[in-house]
Amino acid sequence: MKNLMVANARRKDRRYKTDAVSVLVNAQIENSLNLNWRSRDILILGNFKYRYMDVKVKTINLNTHCFTGSKMWGVKWVKDNWYEGKKVVIWAHDLDAWQNVEFKEPKFAHVGIAQYSNTKYNGGSIFWRLPESNDLIDLICSELDKGQEREEPTLNRILRLKEYKKRVTVLNNTFNVGCSGFVKRYNRSEKPIHVCHFHPYNRLAWETHALDRNNLGEISITKRLENLIRKYYPDLATEIFRKETLDLPIKDLSSNCPT
Repeated sequence: MKNLMVANARRKDRRYKTDAVSVLVNAQIENSLNLNWRSRDILILGNFKYRYMDVKVKTINLNTHCFTGSKMWGVKWVKDNWYEGKKVVIWAHDLDAWQNVEFKEPKFAHVGIAQYSNTKYNGGSIFWRLPESNDLIDLICSELDKGQEREEPTLNRILRLKEYKKRVTVLNNTFNVGCSGFVKRYNRSEKPIHVCHFHPYNRLAWETHALDRNNLGEISITKRLENLIRKYYPDLATEIFRKETLDLPIKDLSSNCPT
């Protein structure tokens, strides 16, 4: 299995400037190595040159139509340039989707994907089986290249088509627990949570995963992962900013956590 991330920096967005993206890359690399990934199995594709802990960012031309859809171009690039014709599983995930514990590749058909708290597919953490999913990867990228639709709507539209849906396995939520609908996703996940999806810059997201903002009596991230993320983001909160918001409906708690 290969661990694929895409580091797509852009100058006009403070959150995605090269320096900010580099911190995420550093934390992801160290986290992956700590969880016994071999450096050669950590694939980071980006639009800037970078190297950290013996893992080098491979610079490629990323799509310009859908910034958030760059992962799909990353998967296609890997398919076309590194593993064409070979059998391999690619775990493609966002830079803010954190592997929480060691896990083996899940059982899935050609594509393995988790859902939000509803039936909508979440594109932030997907497993692709090559070469079986090659045609799906090409089709999704060709649709994205039209510039009329973003990544997640395209994934949901294509993967639900009658001729393709049997090739898609809905994974347990543990492979992608974000903040929207957090309680439902957490409760129906295998424990410990395998992938915690949150950006450290988002205060509500951090409080949800690390400080039990929803008052479940449990923390989703391991102490190991918490310590690692605090290493790279030392100003993260140690207590909930406004405890009175614990009484708000879950949808209000997660309204600013789109993952």
